[in-house]
Amino acid sequence: MTEPTVDKSSAFEAARARLVALAYRMLGSRAEAEDVVQDVWLKWHLADTREVRTPAAWLTTLTARLAIDRLRHLQLERSVQAQGWLPEPWLDELAPSAEELALRSAEMSYGLMLLLERLKPDERAAFVLHEAFDCDYAEIARVLERTPAACRQIVHRAKARLQRDGAPVRRADPVQHARLVERLRTALEAQDRAGLLQLFSDAPEIVSDAPVRVDEPVVAAMDWVNTVTSLAGAGTVTCAMQEIGEVRALQQLRRGYASTTVHAECLSIDGAPGVALMLDGEITALLDVSISAGRIVKLRIVTRAAHLQTARRNFGLPAVRQILNEVRERAWLTAQRASVTVCGDFPVDIDA
Repeated sequence: MTEPTVDKSSAFEAARARLVALAYRMLGSRAEAEDVVQDVWLKWHLADTREVRTPAAWLTTLTARLAIDRLRHLQLERSVQAQGWLPEPWLDELAPSAEELALRSAEMSYGLMLLLERLKPDERAAFVLHEAFDCDYAEIARVLERTPAACRQIVHRAKARLQRDGAPVRRADPVQHARLVERLRTALEAQDRAGLLQLFSDAPEIVSDAPVRVDEPVVAAMDWVNTVTSLAGAGTVTCAMQEIGEVRALQQLRRGYASTTVHAECLSIDGAPGVALMLDGEITALLDVSISAGRIVKLRIVTRAAHLQTARRNFGLPAVRQILNEVRERAWLTAQRASVTVCGDFPVDIDA
């Protein structure tokens, strides 16, 4: 009796969202995750699947292994960068894609994503598979080619290290978190520096991907007060605009901050409320916060153009322009239908 053949395309599409979510949790980058999943598809397409009983498990194992290999290279590259590195924020859209739904089911905060950078690739894979994707130790053992007992120890060590580094035991109350983020947005919008400082704990941790000297640590501004209050001014906006080289915006900033239109909007980052800073409708920074006892204890500031591309495409000027173009097109078609009457075989423009 011949073995039933696997419909490769259908099996891959059924697992794709989960694979992208897993690769993103491992690598902290949409682009890198998509590249890994594309490599998985190519290997899956060429593989002899007659012995594959569970395609989803086969694809998950390959994705995790390729992500581990890629992470080893990325961690080396990131360690020698002349500027800080933060994971790319995954912004939740109004109409969630399959990948976003998979990410929500594998809930993991942006702050925890940053702490995962401190784990070794095998530790990160074991932790993500166990904590975010509910894989048991036998499944993780097949991925890492270790014993289940060894994988249990790896996950235990990863958890202990993350807790030492400040990983929250559980997420803050979502209502309290949303309320504090809205107060942050209001203070930024009003450029209320005093009100802004009142939202923070006595010694918050500030992490930014703004350019730093090679010999400086990635994390934390020494003078957190200046860093936080600069958010209510042109500092962060200037830094972001310098990176993307927008001469017009820089000229506006040099003429004076009052001449620019700076705006703050709330949006969802990895399932939790965050803030986008905008200059003339373009997103220039994303702010993610962690709270404790009603105060902000950690602030992550993302300004790299590469990590803002998706946000700008979905929420910035390109998205607004697309909506306006669609509105204009619908209005034009409506006007055309209203102004044309058919007389016999000839269209007549009644407005002519």
